[in-house]
Amino acid sequence: MSNFEQKINDLDLSLFERIESQSVDEDKRSLLSCQSAVRELVPKYKYLEIGSYLGGSIQPHLLDDRCAKIYSIDKRPLRQPDERGVDYTYLNNSTERMMELLKDVAPDNMSKITTIDGDTGEISTDEVADKIDLCFIDGEHTDYAALRDFKFCLDVLNENGAILFHDAVITYNGIADCIEYLKKKKIKFRAYNLPAIVFAVEIGDFPMHKNSNVLERLLNNHVGYLFSLQYNDYYRQFANKTPFRMYRKFMIKWKGLNKFE
Repeated sequence: MSNFEQKINDLDLSLFERIESQSVDEDKRSLLSCQSAVRELVPKYKYLEIGSYLGGSIQPHLLDDRCAKIYSIDKRPLRQPDERGVDYTYLNNSTERMMELLKDVAPDNMSKITTIDGDTGEISTDEVADKIDLCFIDGEHTDYAALRDFKFCLDVLNENGAILFHDAVITYNGIADCIEYLKKKKIKFRAYNLPAIVFAVEIGDFPMHKNSNVLERLLNNHVGYLFSLQYNDYYRQFANKTPFRMYRKFMIKWKGLNKFE
């Protein structure tokens, strides 16, 4: 067994060590679990991600000889809208910088990367010349963009494949819209959360969940569930500040919502 095979089987976080990735360790292990599953299902799989920044999440796929092609789509804005109500700034956000960093990771594998500067509302799916097996959405963190990016991924995905979302704790309403879209279109799917805030959607017959690493993380889904609730707990703390709590108590009593017969 090669060193890479051992590392991905062990969900070894050193596969992310060369470039900083904006994800917690639980997310990295979930992403490696999905990669492990996909490379078993499709030995020469093709990977696409939306929102690459420095290329941190590309690293394991670049190192993987079973990954035949990588597409990176990123508009490279200085500021990014966000559902949390604050625009986030990304300094020195360029494709050139990302490619230089990735060259230090695996210089001999750089030819399998295709970069597209733009967002999925501007570019054509024709720019993705291959059918994709695994997509990762980590671009603009708005509900609108989540659905827009998801539809783009569906259009370039193989008949059977998977789409992953990062930061599901932020774009959960957009992800819910994606699920409703699949139901409306009668597209076969399975969907589940992986720790901490990775949301996976299997399209068609693509049983990632049967992979032992993915299954183990699914069985311990309390990790992602509690992480998500605690992440958003400051909203409850804010709502429980004295003036809001007093108003809520008044309205509940006035409407009689605290009385049961």
